[in-house]
Amino acid sequence: MARRNLQAWASIAEIIGAFAIFVSLIYVGYELRENNRILKVSSRQVLSEQDLRFYETAIDASVVARAMVKVSKGEELSDLESSQLRQRQGLNFRIFEHAFFLYGIDALGEREWVRYQRIIRNNICNNLSAQQMWSNTGVWDSEFGQVVENEKQNCSQ
Repeated sequence: MARRNLQAWASIAEIIGAFAIFVSLIYVGYELRENNRILKVSSRQVLSEQDLRFYETAIDASVVARAMVKVSKGEELSDLESSQLRQRQGLNFRIFEHAFFLYGIDALGEREWVRYQRIIRNNICNNLSAQQMWSNTGVWDSEFGQVVENEKQNCSQ
C-alpha cells in the first residue's frame, strides 16, 4: 500500500515537473522575444542618433530662427532660409520616422503615436517647408511614407 502511495505521489510530481518545464519554456520564449525587441530598439536608436547628428551639421539654428520669425510675419524667405527650414523639417520627420518604428514594435504607446500623427498631419498640411521637404525627399521607410501620404490625403478633413 505504501508503495502504491509512493507511485501516486511520483506520478503527481512528474506531472507537476512537466508543467513547470512547460511554463519555464514559455517564460524563456517571452524573455527572448523581449530581449530581441530591446536589441532592435537600441540598434535603431544608435542609427537614428547618427542620422540626426548628420542633419544637424547642415542646419544653422540662427538662420532657422530668423526664417521662422519671417514665416510668422508672412515675409518672403531667402533661398538659404527656405533651404534651412526644409532641412529642419527633414530632421523633424526623421524623428517621426523613428517614433513610427518604435510604435511598430510596441516600444511606443498608442497615445504617443497618435500625438505624433497629429503633428505630422499639421506639418504636412500646413507647413510649406515640410511639404516641400516631403515632395523632394524620398528616402523614408516605405510604411512610414505611407502613413505620411495618408495624413496628406486627410488634409482637407
